[in-house]
Amino acid sequence: MKVTDRVLRMKESSTLAVAARAAALKREGADVVAFGTGEPDFDTPANIKDAAARALQAGQTKYVLTPGTPEARAAIAAKLRDENGIQCRPEHVSITAGAKHALYLVLQTLVEPGDDVVLPTPAWVSYRPLIELAGGRCIEVPCAMERGFKLTPAELEAAMTPRTVAVIFNSPSNPCGIAYSPDEVKALCEVVARHPKAAIVSDEIYEKLTYPEVCPGLRHFSPASIPAMAERTITLNGMSKAFAMTGWRIGYVCAPGMGGRFIQELVKLQAQMTNNIPSFFMPAIVEALSARSAPQVEAMRVEFARRAAIVGGLVAAIPRFRSVQPTGAFYSFPSIAACKGLTSPGGRAITDGQSFAEALLAEVHVALVPGGDFGDCAADHVRITFASDEATLRKGMSRIAEFTAALR
Repeated sequence: MKVTDRVLRMKESSTLAVAARAAALKREGADVVAFGTGEPDFDTPANIKDAAARALQAGQTKYVLTPGTPEARAAIAAKLRDENGIQCRPEHVSITAGAKHALYLVLQTLVEPGDDVVLPTPAWVSYRPLIELAGGRCIEVPCAMERGFKLTPAELEAAMTPRTVAVIFNSPSNPCGIAYSPDEVKALCEVVARHPKAAIVSDEIYEKLTYPEVCPGLRHFSPASIPAMAERTITLNGMSKAFAMTGWRIGYVCAPGMGGRFIQELVKLQAQMTNNIPSFFMPAIVEALSARSAPQVEAMRVEFARRAAIVGGLVAAIPRFRSVQPTGAFYSFPSIAACKGLTSPGGRAITDGQSFAEALLAEVHVALVPGGDFGDCAADHVRITFASDEATLRKGMSRIAEFTAALR
């Protein structure tokens, strides 16, 4: 047998690889503090689980329409209209096997070989491989930490070409842990609006995890709510992060563009791949988006905001780290550039974020994700996930601080 070149060229997901190595150490008996996987430590709210259990017991176990039941799609469309200001209908929505699957479907439907896709970096590890799998050219635009890892309108304009078919936008950001203000989003949308061939692919999976507690006045803003971009924005979201439903694998895509024809073509591809997600999850989606779930989602957000403040302070207190205060999602993305050229207590040379993370895991059993796979500009960074209780956060951060101070 053979393996295709396109798969051979594809990188392994570094976040999943770190999780696998940490799990292996734990099985060997090591006391590992895992700051790698982007997964809330909370359980799915009981009312959401109960909705799925009732549907399962009631026999809702058959095929449904590929993009989901009318009730679930209507609940998502209503949420997008009421919370995000996106003018859409249920037929503009498809429910997918996670937001990553939604992104795959979008890029396969949107990108032809040789098309350009602009990607502000540092950016989630799967964007570039999925762009390239679709035959597109990934145009990375490095966003300086000194400007809060944020893309400027001038940088975006300089990256646009006649071949640009999409700009991927992710706020709040994985891995940077920052969120754009409404005015910043609007300024970037004005640039894209001047390029009529280009669409915005807006990944809003962390939208509910924004923290005005640490950045006063901050709130989420959806590009598709801008009239000029309403038909040229594809919105990705899902249940994984804000609702603590990572293992359910529920994502969705909303695309009102082309009079609804874009989503129709996307669903055609989806039908040849996965068809519908489990049918008894559909009532759980409706329940999750109901008012009954709002207090629990808000309680989780408030706790993440508290952790963002704690971790931001602990990272800033490490003399050899440079960082940005997290304002969204549950990540800190410090630079370890001041550690390069030093040697760990165990004799390991620190040359970049990869070697730092490997030495940290081997010597003090703290798992971080190295920054290199988040973009060419991020090789000297590491990602710290603060989806853990305060005691675990302080324990792990103490180990990181001691390890960093011991470098010589």
